[in-house]
Amino acid sequence: MIHELNQLLRRLRQYENQRAWIGAVLDGSSRFAAKTALFALEGGLFRLRGQNNFDLPESTTFSKADAAAFRAAVDSMDHVVALRTPAEVSDSLSSPNPRDRAHLFPILNGARTVAVLFAIEGEDGDLDPDGLELMAGMASMALERRSNTVLHSQIATARPVAESEPKSPVRNGKSKLPEWANLQEDQRSLHIRAQRFSRVTVAGWELAKPEACRGGREQKNLYLFLKNEIEKARENYRKQFMTVPSMVDYLHLELVRTAAEGDELKLGADYPGPLV
Repeated sequence: MIHELNQLLRRLRQYENQRAWIGAVLDGSSRFAAKTALFALEGGLFRLRGQNNFDLPESTTFSKADAAAFRAAVDSMDHVVALRTPAEVSDSLSSPNPRDRAHLFPILNGARTVAVLFAIEGEDGDLDPDGLELMAGMASMALERRSNTVLHSQIATARPVAESEPKSPVRNGKSKLPEWANLQEDQRSLHIRAQRFSRVTVAGWELAKPEACRGGREQKNLYLFLKNEIEKARENYRKQFMTVPSMVDYLHLELVRTAAEGDELKLGADYPGPLV
């Protein structure tokens, strides 16, 4: 394995065009998952650039706004695990089995996410997230070489200014998130960790308590069905992340977006509301 990884690293360091880079990433990822696909982020669209053992049309594209898990991987710049629902991974990558999961690994070029490596388990269940994360890291390092600045624009266009900050929640009719660029580095890191904590926590409820989540949505009272879990998560969030003035309640936003399917009323009349 060390020999193979060393050869892949050589290929990534010496790639001469986009096709060679994509080939090296997919060859490497095939060692760690049965099915992988590479999507480049171009403006607000994800475009398929290569695949292993999928049967996707080469023209596959979908909007970043329509695939929450891809959006989370871009914004957090971290590994994301998500259910394979249309809302999370788009219609083209979704699964009819409500328990099927996908792993998403962002590939970075400096401070921006330019591509996402998408992976699912095969019939034997083999998938090594550590190996896939290593591959994404190696691919990122290769892109950061200054000698390939021109080539980078072929792999992904520059990130729009409007996307250089997290999604802004609306409270009292006004955006309350600070300018992302104005945050100190330690505060940026705290915001990213808070976002990831929120996504992982709510996704965990969907996997561990699907009946409670479904019942809460149907009766528009998720707080009643998940009160203990929500209160424990709120307390942990308060202690870990509500330590800087710029922090917002990402846990609340994730509850609304994922658990309540975008309808805050489904949280129920007894839900205490956002922490800030």
